[in-house]
Amino acid sequence: MPAILLNMLKSMKLNISAVLLLIVGHAPSDLIASEGAREQLIRDVIIENGFTPHENLYIDKDSELSPEGKVFFESTHMSLNGNIACATCHVSKIGSSDGIPNAVGVRGHGESIERLMSGGKIVPRNSLALWGVGSKGFQTLFWDGKLSFVDGKTISQFGSTAPSDDPLVTAVHLPPVEIRETLEEDAFVLNNKNETVAGVDVIYGAIVDNLRVHEPDAFEALAVKRKIPQEDVRFLDVAFALAAFIRDEFRIKETRIEKFVSGSDSFSDTELFGAEVFYGKGGCVICHSGPNFTDQQFYTVPFPQLGFGKNGFGIDYGRYNATFNPSDLYKFRTPSLFNVANTRPFGHSGSVYTLEEAVTAHYDPLALASIEQYDSLQRHELSKVLALNDTVGTVNFLTEDEVAAVTEFLKTLSF
Repeated sequence: MPAILLNMLKSMKLNISAVLLLIVGHAPSDLIASEGAREQLIRDVIIENGFTPHENLYIDKDSELSPEGKVFFESTHMSLNGNIACATCHVSKIGSSDGIPNAVGVRGHGESIERLMSGGKIVPRNSLALWGVGSKGFQTLFWDGKLSFVDGKTISQFGSTAPSDDPLVTAVHLPPVEIRETLEEDAFVLNNKNETVAGVDVIYGAIVDNLRVHEPDAFEALAVKRKIPQEDVRFLDVAFALAAFIRDEFRIKETRIEKFVSGSDSFSDTELFGAEVFYGKGGCVICHSGPNFTDQQFYTVPFPQLGFGKNGFGIDYGRYNATFNPSDLYKFRTPSLFNVANTRPFGHSGSVYTLEEAVTAHYDPLALASIEQYDSLQRHELSKVLALNDTVGTVNFLTEDEVAAVTEFLKTLSF
């Protein structure tokens, strides 16, 4: 019966996700008696929704610059005056982010909780993990998508003058010129803070000079590899090296889900059930699809707001800050799920610590809201977010067992 059912479904060309929705949501557990048929059905739905082997995601681009990129990534001299490195907020042993809700920029010290309590400048968003950001098809970066290269259209703070058509190369231009994140607002920065590309070019030139003095070996090697005199090195050359290192260091590796799809590994019964919920009743795949387990689109998900927010007073308008389109209020980019079990806390402001809570926020957000502790402004903002919410109407109610199973399935995306 199971083999006949599977063939019938394929011959009817039904969407396998919809079939799983019916099976997990309503059918008795003995409908699929054969574990072999059950596993094959789940393999098919994973592939159908864009799964791609890890080696097919990697872009081998400027890899010869990766050693120099590593030096710059770990150097506090990438910061002109703030004594902070890229590696400060993107720590490999903490899942390539920093392990704290809001990032801490200049004047901070230490890692994780020590850094949070160090008195540094708060950057009011959670540090995104870097896994796969240089992969094929990864064209929208940052929580609010302030940098996006999609369908021939470019959104960036550079307007029509983006320094590269490579999203990652352009992306690494942004953090080094963010005040509070890597820049102190001293007299030099204030004199060049004029919201123009020409103004920021002055800052880039100063950062290059900083690296030339403090990282002379890597700087000289970069010039040799780029086949230009050292005096002609520009920030774009540094960005090529940084992007090469990030692609190498944070490339997607083989996961258990890949081994399962290839047939070289099996899932536990809980993981199989979690996959059925993820691709079926839970509707997780509606947004977490494609080779990077993200559709790179923007949605309003009612995660609690933590900290003062990008727009101040505990408010973060999300995508609206990049597009100024009222329909983008409170929307944030769907994050990739690779290594998600190792990248807590979750959400744009890092307000959710466990995977179970992160799943719950999509269908029962009030379970995470301490309404009795909210002031009137917080209640007002929550009401607006709930009114614009994109998930409660599409994600079915999940039981505790289903939430637990989904989180076990998500762990198969780790490496």
